[in-house]
Amino acid sequence: MPLNTPRGYTYPEYPDTQNFPAVMQDLAQDIDTDVQARYNEIADSVEYPSVLIHKTVAQSIPSNTNTLLTFGTEVYDNDNMANLGVSNTQITIQTAGVYIVSGSVTLNGNGNATPAAAALIAGIPVGVSHNLDNDKSTCLSFTTLHSVTAPPQAITLTVRHNSPAAVNAAVAQLSATRIS
Repeated sequence: MPLNTPRGYTYPEYPDTQNFPAVMQDLAQDIDTDVQARYNEIADSVEYPSVLIHKTVAQSIPSNTNTLLTFGTEVYDNDNMANLGVSNTQITIQTAGVYIVSGSVTLNGNGNATPAAAALIAGIPVGVSHNLDNDKSTCLSFTTLHSVTAPPQAITLTVRHNSPAAVNAAVAQLSATRIS
């Protein structure tokens, strides 16, 4: 009586009548079925909801003030999550599921010694902070998993710093991709 591996590949038991061509054909068919299933999963995932917006125009971030970043370019969006003409500060997740959300912002140095800065995402309890370089750009970035059970849900990227003078946010991006 044949047995199956955890992935469903059939193999004979020792006392079974041995028929090598039939066993090999059964193994080949099991592998084909398994590979096709994986291929279908990958092909289906290409259509998962996904969005990426970014900014390349400098935005002044005042000291000790939570500032929503504004975005100017929609790189891709296959689920109507970005409408920069209506709101250039957010993406809105439209479909329930688990998402990988990531964002980053590059802050230019302003000559002040080691102030701290933080980037936060509204709607998701995640953030990142780092001391700013006084003469070089500093990048704050994050990636997190986020479960959306009741869409629509808006996601924004907020920056705050405690430098004595304003800091420019030079480049930023915000993305969300459903993974299940």
